[in-house]
Amino acid sequence: MINEIEKRLWNAADQLRANSRLKSSEYSVPVLGLIFLRFADYKFTLAEQEIDFQRMLVFLIS
Repeated sequence: MINEIEKRLWNAADQLRANSRLKSSEYSVPVLGLIFLRFADYKFTLAEQEIDFQRMLVFLIS
């Protein structure tokens, strides 16, 4: 599993280097942006599940 993740990360880094005009010192901007978006999506999904659960409880109680 770890080897697969490492392979995918290196592949993504190779594609970023080959297909962008970014200097190596500028890679952090898009990469950190993507990490933030992934984190935000994860937190949104958790909140959405909690809201759905609360709605189901209210529906079952009433």
